[in-house]
Amino acid sequence: MSSRAVAREIALVYVVIALITLGVSHTPGPFMSMYGHLLLAGAFLGTALTMARRHGRTAVDYGIDLAGLLEARHDEPAHFGHGLWFALRRAVPTLASELGFALLVAVVVFPPFALLFRAWHGSTHDFSWHPPGEPLDFLLTHLIAIALPEEALFRGYFQTRLSDLWPTHRVRVLGAELSPWALLCQAALFAVLHFLVGFSPARLAVFFPGLLFGWIRARRAGIGAAVWFHALCNVLAELLTRGYL
Repeated sequence: MSSRAVAREIALVYVVIALITLGVSHTPGPFMSMYGHLLLAGAFLGTALTMARRHGRTAVDYGIDLAGLLEARHDEPAHFGHGLWFALRRAVPTLASELGFALLVAVVVFPPFALLFRAWHGSTHDFSWHPPGEPLDFLLTHLIAIALPEEALFRGYFQTRLSDLWPTHRVRVLGAELSPWALLCQAALFAVLHFLVGFSPARLAVFFPGLLFGWIRARRAGIGAAVWFHALCNVLAELLTRGYL
């Protein structure tokens, strides 16, 4: 497939996703208020998995199979048919390993981020603990309905497909071999989509965590750790907002 065809495919997919995001985000009514985020999650994840199965590829090639949870691997035995519970048990060691890597990155990144958050917002009082009313729902929402579909689409599909545009332009950054242009472009697409949700320039700031998510995806050859870290970032940002603002 030529570079021009790849670029057209990326542009078309992004335009469709942008239009869906605009429609869901700016359609008034209680239904969209309650379920809009789930519609977007379904659109993001469905698009990523559908596009990953084109051109003779699979979700494994895009790093979005999550150890067989989202798509069965070709090396599964013929009797693999025990359902989600069996797949989950097989995936647990990998998911735990990816969580461990995400926590290591969090140990390095979160302390300075918390200090910068307080300074940026000019908070003059100490942090106060205000957890969400339903912590389990809060955590699962950020993990499954936000982090997973966004990582599948942007770090899975877009980063992989953008890397196809620059197959020979690779650098090694802290153990991750990646295309710098693909890394920058996927983070920019990620930021612009967030801007479309509320037309607030502040939303463009997600460009910077998008770079880190992209590095994690390249470092781990999949989105598992990026999903965990993305969810942890969202939870931290929410807790800091509640505690300082």
